[in-house]
Amino acid sequence: MSRQPTIDAVVLDIEGTTSSLRHLRDRHFPYSRARIAEFTRRGTPEIRSLLDETARMAGQPGATDAELAATLQRWVDEDAKTPPLKALQGMIWAEAYAAGELMAHVYTDVPVALRMWRDEGVRVHTFSSGSVQAQRDWFRHTDHGDLLPLLARCFDTRNAGPKADPDSYSAIGRAIEVPPSRILFASDRPAELDAARRAGMRTVGLQRPENPPTDFGEHPWGRDLADAWAAAGCRSSDSLFCKRSDVVAEATRRLSSLNAKEL
Repeated sequence: MSRQPTIDAVVLDIEGTTSSLRHLRDRHFPYSRARIAEFTRRGTPEIRSLLDETARMAGQPGATDAELAATLQRWVDEDAKTPPLKALQGMIWAEAYAAGELMAHVYTDVPVALRMWRDEGVRVHTFSSGSVQAQRDWFRHTDHGDLLPLLARCFDTRNAGPKADPDSYSAIGRAIEVPPSRILFASDRPAELDAARRAGMRTVGLQRPENPPTDFGEHPWGRDLADAWAAAGCRSSDSLFCKRSDVVAEATRRLSSLNAKEL
């Protein structure tokens, strides 16, 4: 029997992995799209920098602010993973959370798993196309309360790199000072899993009930985080987590019917 790999750190994708695709696309994206024009008219140095970056990326030198706002709105419609859009969305959503106009969604199993990993000394990080600010605000304002204290670091396409590039995962490993072989990356997207594995990380797919059926190929997969941990055959430095993972999986399965009500 092969020895279970010891995992010291977990890196989680967010959209489609810890949180509902539908919630984000039905609530957060339209909210940000409707407010892009107003935000771009504020003229702050940060906004100006994002508009300049938008012009460079879109190949629109000399474009008016209104034209650049229209480009940003088009990127929302296309679900483009462009850094200036993601940064602007993070700013818009931060104000929405503060005003009580938006709430972030996480699946029922997520806070359970995050607390388990914390208790067993496994540090948890996130890697998303959303900005670091957006990620931090997301976990601070969830429908299960403030989960941000359960996370160590957040990575995005600015401080790590593109999500389908192995170099991005190597950069994360260096930043958190954990060997790739002792990091587990979880995502609903096979291309991201492939990139992480090429960087030497352990990988596991998440097949959430609302996600389209996905062929994860050689990657193990699960339907929630506890299920995924078991499917990956992992253990923490303290094997108690492994002994408890079946209990967590059963508890989250019993609560799975609540997920539909959360959306």
